[in-house]
Amino acid sequence: MFEGLKNGWRLAKTVRKSVSREKSLYIYPVVIGIISALVFILTFIGIFISIPLSNSYIDYYYIAGLFFSYIVIYFIATLLILTMMISYRSFNSGNKISFGDAFSQSRKFAVKALEWAVLYSILLMILRAIESRFRGIGGILIGAIGSFAITVATFFAVPAILDYNTGPINAIKKSVETIRQNFGNTFGGIIYIDLYTLIFEGSGIILLIASAFTLGITAYLTVALISAGLILLILGLILNFTYTNIFKLILFDFVNGKGLPEGFDKNLIMSAIKFKGNNSSGFNNMLLNQ
Repeated sequence: MFEGLKNGWRLAKTVRKSVSREKSLYIYPVVIGIISALVFILTFIGIFISIPLSNSYIDYYYIAGLFFSYIVIYFIATLLILTMMISYRSFNSGNKISFGDAFSQSRKFAVKALEWAVLYSILLMILRAIESRFRGIGGILIGAIGSFAITVATFFAVPAILDYNTGPINAIKKSVETIRQNFGNTFGGIIYIDLYTLIFEGSGIILLIASAFTLGITAYLTVALISAGLILLILGLILNFTYTNIFKLILFDFVNGKGLPEGFDKNLIMSAIKFKGNNSSGFNNMLLNQ
């Protein structure tokens, strides 16, 4: 167990080092975060201004606004994640391209990205609707289980869209197929908590909690703690988002026989991640050919 955790930490460190070689990759989660916030704010401000609160259908307007926001956000996010993956691949191949060129390449997946955004938004809305039917711990458990199931099923969906230019249903099928053939029931072994990013996020949350105890004592200390906490929390989320999506691409390429980027050790990945035994002949043949 401890050896697996140790190797998992080393693998996470290798991912961080690989991403750090091309620091422009950190821009993508920042842009996605800013756009997401603007979409939500503008959507609900627009509803608040245009629809009177006395309107008996106001709740339905807000639900429709939430659904619309989900679609726009996940469409833009998917396009930018595809752009980030294209940029990472180009950098590691020695043919680095600009953001504009990478985005131009990702635009050919625009229809697939939109279809993916619609399907993913529908899944989230269904999950939220189910959660709302339950109170207390039941709702929390259902939400957690549902979110985990969606996360696992769609883990490799975006890399699948990138490689196969396929629609959302086939992307999910390819993602599940990749998991089933190469990992089986041991797939949870690849989902590591990167303590490096957890340190930032945890420290930020602690500072935000601490700021509540300084209320009424000194405004300067409260503002300083809140500011530092938000900065650390946002930084942790940015790093986690970038590392997670690049790791998905690296692992997807690896199990599909496309090799590893510079700096990665095949043996480290094999020791850190529980691959399925002899049921994945294609994967085993790929290893023999490397």
